[in-house]
Amino acid sequence: MFRVSNFVVGLANTLIMLVGVSAIGYSIYMFVHQDVTNCETAIRAPLLTTGVVLFVVSLLGVIGSCFKENLAMVLYLIILIAGIVALIGFSIFLFFVTNKGAGRVISGRGYREYQTVDFSTWLNSFVGGKRWVGVRSCLAEASVCDDLSDGPVSQIADEFYHKNLSPLQSGCCKPPSDCNFEFKNATFWIPPAKNETVVAANNGDCGAWSNVQTELCFNCNACKAGVLANIREKWRNLLIFNVCLIVLLITVYSCGCCAHRNNRMARKSGFKTMEDQLRQLKDIFDRFDMDADGSLTILELAALLRSLGLKPSGDQIHVLLASMDANGNGFVEFDELVGNLPDLNEEIGNNTEHLLDIFNSFDRDGNGFISAAELAGAMAKMGQPLTYKELTEMIKEADTNGDGVISFGEFASIMAKSAVDYFGLKINS
Repeated sequence: MFRVSNFVVGLANTLIMLVGVSAIGYSIYMFVHQDVTNCETAIRAPLLTTGVVLFVVSLLGVIGSCFKENLAMVLYLIILIAGIVALIGFSIFLFFVTNKGAGRVISGRGYREYQTVDFSTWLNSFVGGKRWVGVRSCLAEASVCDDLSDGPVSQIADEFYHKNLSPLQSGCCKPPSDCNFEFKNATFWIPPAKNETVVAANNGDCGAWSNVQTELCFNCNACKAGVLANIREKWRNLLIFNVCLIVLLITVYSCGCCAHRNNRMARKSGFKTMEDQLRQLKDIFDRFDMDADGSLTILELAALLRSLGLKPSGDQIHVLLASMDANGNGFVEFDELVGNLPDLNEEIGNNTEHLLDIFNSFDRDGNGFISAAELAGAMAKMGQPLTYKELTEMIKEADTNGDGVISFGEFASIMAKSAVDYFGLKINS
């Protein structure tokens, strides 16, 4: 039976893997095609790296959950918890560096204006020095001011002043209000006469404004502040997304821990690989081969099958024996049993999973062993309380290696012995 936790982890990582493949594909597209913009060129390498990381980590999750490879699951959980811790730290960092820079309200204006001093020093590093050359180029390529040039609003001063501009448009597409420029249209302004104001002398942005439509206020500090305000807004949204992502990752991590436990218990069941299955089956075969002649009678075969969780009727046993008995000697040898294993494998596996579920219901702490206290508690819940003597005898009977607890193998042996007792046979110790 495929566990719910394994399914959740497998499904989540399959979706993430698709996201990673999409990121890798788009980054390769930008590397191959030469018609991408400078801004798109800047994100090619980070996008490719992100896509590869997402693909590799999600692949580990899929292998660990769907194929029950515990090493892959352990590596996945280590990477995931490291990612959760890093994401929490990054979210805290985002909260503090974006805590400033709300912009100032201008009387009679529907937009805010921004200054670089309103933002944290760390944020200002994004628009400092040579970095601004690349950012300014991206702004020009993105045509952030084109929307202001269209429509009647761009021609009427009063309507323009009450327009709700974005931080980029407010800082990069018009001169600051303090400069007292005369409005002609949204992207064309006339500077005031020299004797009308002294603000222009104190504000460098007033002299940086250009009516050239490819320049405008892209060299202004107000434009840098508009970019920072835009970054702050996006990162605030990213902070909310990170909180939701952290909750999701913690949920997936919890499911991953459950899947890891399922994988560990499946390994202990002894039916994870065909080699383990054959070894377990040979041990059971020898246990039911009472005279150690290398073959099973019909009664011994019935007891063996019942120990594996199968419940054939008398007629079914006779038909099964006839189909298994390749040499026609009336008995079943081990190679004949193995030859029919593909037909029995699925049903045996399902019953083994069921037996594992029963074992897990006793193993309350999930350490892979049933202690005396766990056995006593489980029996009491089932309405069959045990005395100390009964508990001691039950543990002694099941605990073949004398370590004081019952492993899954010892638990399965007890179930096999119960099947033998059902048919009235006696196992030689």
